[in-house]
Amino acid sequence: MGRPIEFDQQKVIDNIVRLFWERGYEATSMKNISDATGLQPGSLYAAFGNKRSLFLTAIDTYFETSIENLRAMLEADGSPLQRVHEMFMYIVGDSSQKDSLGCMLVNALLETPADDEELRNRIANMFQQLEQAIKKVLIEAAACGELDPEKDPAIQAKLLINNIYGLRVYGKLQPKSTDMKKMVEDLMASLKQPLINS
Repeated sequence: MGRPIEFDQQKVIDNIVRLFWERGYEATSMKNISDATGLQPGSLYAAFGNKRSLFLTAIDTYFETSIENLRAMLEADGSPLQRVHEMFMYIVGDSSQKDSLGCMLVNALLETPADDEELRNRIANMFQQLEQAIKKVLIEAAACGELDPEKDPAIQAKLLINNIYGLRVYGKLQPKSTDMKKMVEDLMASLKQPLINS
């Protein structure tokens, strides 16, 4: 009986994430994955399961890295709305790069068939986690008088998530950072406490 093939699991997963991110689920074959990782299909099946299992692992890995980065921005120093603004500017910068692959989660969502409830629910749960992180910051903004008192933090968090979807898709079609930056500025202005004329 042969010895199991030893490999750097994290490096293999990183390669799989990159491959699915670049090609999408349907256009990625097990041969593509084998070529990218240097592992034979049998070893991949034994370690990770079938192609769908590999894709779900890639989605989970991408999300864990992304949410860690975005939460770090939302929990950084600065006023609450400034932190939200910084997060959006990061998204604009990433989306407007010439070689940007976009958001893997949004890409997967656009490719996912309507009847694939498992994957849709998985991605929806991931965005809900980001939504809750944004809501927490908006509650801070309301407490310190930054957020317009007529704005409900929970509803505004949903609005901001919707705008993240929109920016990611827009960036794939028209990656003009100046336009996207203006959209973000207008969005942030809509959240702020209105100035009182003396």
